[in-house]
Parts: sequence; structure tokens; C-alpha cells
Amino acid sequence: METPLSTPCWQLISRRLALAAVVTMFATTAAANERAPLPICAIDMGSNSFRRIVGSFDQGRYEQRHVEVRTLGVGDDLVRHGTISDPKLAEIETVLAAFKTACETEGASRVVAVGTSAFREAPNGRVVVAIAANLGITMEIATERRESELAYLVGSLGQSGYAVIDNGSRSIELVSGDKGAPRYLVFNLGYRLAYELFFAKEANPEIAVRAFRDRLRRETQTASFMRNKKTLVGLEFGEMADLLFGPAALDGRVLTLAQMKQKLQEITGAGPAAFQLLKQQKNIDRALPRLVTAAFLTEEFGYAQLELTERELGTGLIIEAGTKQR
Repeated sequence: METPLSTPCWQLISRRLALAAVVTMFATTAAANERAPLPICAIDMGSNSFRRIVGSFDQGRYEQRHVEVRTLGVGDDLVRHGTISDPKLAEIETVLAAFKTACETEGASRVVAVGTSAFREAPNGRVVVAIAANLGITMEIATERRESELAYLVGSLGQSGYAVIDNGSRSIELVSGDKGAPRYLVFNLGYRLAYELFFAKEANPEIAVRAFRDRLRRETQTASFMRNKKTLVGLEFGEMADLLFGPAALDGRVLTLAQMKQKLQEITGAGPAAFQLLKQQKNIDRALPRLVTAAFLTEEFGYAQLELTERELGTGLIIEAGTKQR
């Protein structure tokens, strides 16, 4: 005679417990999915390159899912023509259309874009905004203030007490924040402009570096707000770090002031012949001005090191959206 705790009874209880566990698991997964932030596709329309960034930001944590880079050279086109030429506008439209399709394929239906220095300066920059709108992309042309605010979000992940250097191809943004609106300074001395002005035609590396440092000193006389923060963060220094210090994981990578000054001493002390060979290296025009900028500003503002991040300016749009959703 079977008791209430006999084998068939326990089998029934076990089945019910297993079913309850499965139901709980699905309910927990569904709740987590409801809370998980939807990915956003941000297009960073820089003066030299466009970046398509898919990611999300929630509870102070940024998650990057995909990055795609296309070199368009809008800034160079602007210098040659005084405006964004019709062929370049057509190229921009083609790239934005491809980016939009890729974003949707990856499940990021919300697509936003930000244009920086070249689009601010171009007489027909608003034409690009209209092109983006026709493709279903919400694009803004960032003012200097707006670009600096985004740079701060990227470097600090929305926390206070950071100083951020964003070294783009045409402009450099310096921005710091505590409580209230970040303070900033923007000047047109990005790596492409700096290389042409100070390095391309100069045979003596010591003269080139000194002239660039002197110019940086004049440009940053009013940037005392960058001092005395808990961390100095550098945006867009990855190519410089890999080329001149060796490849390594970028996010959170630290270059000490001593390392950067030693590298500069090696370059300036090697003489004109070695300098000419150095300038023949691929992407040295992207790296050398950034090294001088990083070393000078780290020392000028009183820091012992510069912390690097792989996050780009467009990431600021994702962080901003995630912050507003909380």
C-alpha cells in the first residue's frame, strides 16, 4: 500500500517543482529583457572619418556592440573647395545610407548622428543635415560647446571630477566638469592641421616639436579649469599609442608623463635624418602631433599620466540617451 510520500507522489511533486522553476526562469528573463536598454546607433561624423557605433548605457555602464569606420576626408575636401563638394556630398549620402541599413539589421532602429568641426565650418553643412533627415537619421551639427559636452560624457561616463582631452583631426577640445555645466576650450589645432603646420616641411625634429609646444601653450593659457581633477582622460589617442608605444588594449590604457617625454626625447634627439625616416612611416601624421599634444597638456595641467579610452565622440549620444532614460 502506497503512502502519501511514496514514489509516484514524489514524482508528481518533482514535476511541479521543475515546471515552477522553468516558469520562474522565463519570467526572470522576460523582466530582464524589459529592463535592458535598447541599443542605439550613433554616427560620429568627424572631419576625417565617420564611425558607426552601436551600444547602450545603463546604470553607469557603457556597453559597445559594434564599431565601423569609414574614411571620408570631409575636412580636406572643405579646404580644397571652400565648401563640401557635390561628389563628397554624394559619398556622404552613400555612406549614411549604408550605415542606416546596417544599424537596422543589428537591431538598433534609433539612429542619431553628430557632425563636428568640418560641418560647423562648411557653408553648406546644413545640406548634410537634410540628407541625413531624408534617410531617417537625426543629425545635429555640434557647436563647440555641444561637442565639448559630448566629449566630457565620453571621457567621464557622466561622472564629475574629470578632465578630458579630445584630439580630433581639425580641432582639440579641452573640457572638465564638477557640479554644473562643464567648462571647455576648443581650438583648431587637430592632428592633421598640426602636422601640416609644424612637421611636414620641417627637417629638424627639435624645432618642429618646440614650435608646436609654443603654439599649444598660447592656445591653452585660459584652460586652468583642466587642473586638479581626479583623472585626465584622452580621446582619440589610440593610433598614437599603438604606433609609438606598441599595440595594447586601449580602454583604460595609461601613458605616464615620463613615458611620453622619453619618447619625445628619442625623436628629437635622433636628428634630422632619422626624423625624415620617421615621417615616412604610415600614419605618423596621426601619431606625432598627438604625442606632442598629450605630453605637453599632461605636464601643463599638472598630471602624472593620461588615461586613454577607446570610446569616440559619438558614444556621447548613447550615454546621453541612456542617462535620460533612467
